[in-house]
Amino acid sequence: MKAPSKLLLFLFLVGAPIFVWLYIKLGAAAAAEVYSTKWNESKTCYINSYIPRYSNFGVAGKVVKLFTSEAFFRVYNKKGELLRSSEWLLWQSEFTTDERSQWVNGHAIYPTSSGYEGWNITACAPLDGGEE
Repeated sequence: MKAPSKLLLFLFLVGAPIFVWLYIKLGAAAAAEVYSTKWNESKTCYINSYIPRYSNFGVAGKVVKLFTSEAFFRVYNKKGELLRSSEWLLWQSEFTTDERSQWVNGHAIYPTSSGYEGWNITACAPLDGGEE
């Protein structure tokens, strides 16, 4: 085998699984169902909990599901603009069926296998002085 052939084989063996994984991950997220929505106290932001639809991809989807989280979370402002997402935090294992995302003192938090994680988002901070 020539050196360029070995390189092409290597790129195919490594690149094809990564491409398939990305395709399924993006497709499952696009078809994800909103499991729950939780607004902050001042109604300026909300957290959506999503369950990706890996089942749409058959056996390949089941394999990808083994190596990904069962859920992901997105924080939006009241206009529906995305502020933060846990979707691509690949080192975390999120879930949502037993516990839900929530707001605690202006922090958006969500359940993971190692406890709660989350964000302090300035745009979602509690309003001072009782303003609405």
